Amino acid sequence: METLSFEQGKRGAVLVKSAGDSAFVTVPAAWQGMPVTEIGDYAFAQQPQLRRVTLPASVDSIGNHAFYNCAALEQLILENGLRSVGDGAFKNCRLLHAISVRGLTGLKSIVTDFTNRVTLTVAVDEGRTIRLLFPEYDYAFQEVVPPREFRSVTYGSGSFYRMCVARDGVRFDEYDQTFPRAVREDVPEVVQSIAFYRLLDGYQLRPQYRDMYLDYLSAHAAEVVSAVLASRDVPRLELLLRHELLSREQLEDAIAAASAHDFPQGVSLLMDHRIARFGSARRSFVL
Repeated sequence: METLSFEQGKRGAVLVKSAGDSAFVTVPAAWQGMPVTEIGDYAFAQQPQLRRVTLPASVDSIGNHAFYNCAALEQLILENGLRSVGDGAFKNCRLLHAISVRGLTGLKSIVTDFTNRVTLTVAVDEGRTIRLLFPEYDYAFQEVVPPREFRSVTYGSGSFYRMCVARDGVRFDEYDQTFPRAVREDVPEVVQSIAFYRLLDGYQLRPQYRDMYLDYLSAHAAEVVSAVLASRDVPRLELLLRHELLSREQLEDAIAAASAHDFPQGVSLLMDHRIARFGSARRSFVL
């Protein structure tokens, strides 16, 4: 059971405290006839059971440390973008890897507050949704001698991807141009997901960047298809086959792997592709 406490603010109602043991919380759009416009400081802080929070379109501001130490929080669903996010609003929310939002504006305050990996699902048009992955990153201060100065050193490509988000939306060309840095600095799982998301959605994706992503997947086809089959991801497998990114040998290995993973749909797709591309498999007879 969840108890939400509100008070009147300058622009509408402010959620000042969420008390209870619910794992899934939906904040109402109005309180006492006023739109709920803000999530107050520390409103959800220190709730270890909290896993998913849904905020209405009227909310455009999240206060300082609003979700501080919500260690189990996995998903944040926003019906609109945010005007501002307070300091440490999601500090120690290390499992928060999925945020859903409507529209490309107001994203900057959302993504820049996270250093952990976040997959942003954005409803861009009526009936169309895209996904963008922002990798995790970390930073440290190193002393430079001489002179005795300190400089910030960043690890991972996440901070550079976040620079591609402006107040009025995402600069998709800059986002795609950051991919070579991700290849150098991030783990293959993250790099593969960035490429797949952009290719599957194709939103404002220029041909040269489409080719860049396909070239990466082709160059790493063996490990890519292995990950796809292990996760039984049909759309990603269909993309690999549609663009003929697997050699015949890799295709044969993939059929065996799909069978080992108990992935019959994958086996069927792979075998149909093998027949269409290379013809029926040669049979061996022992006399």
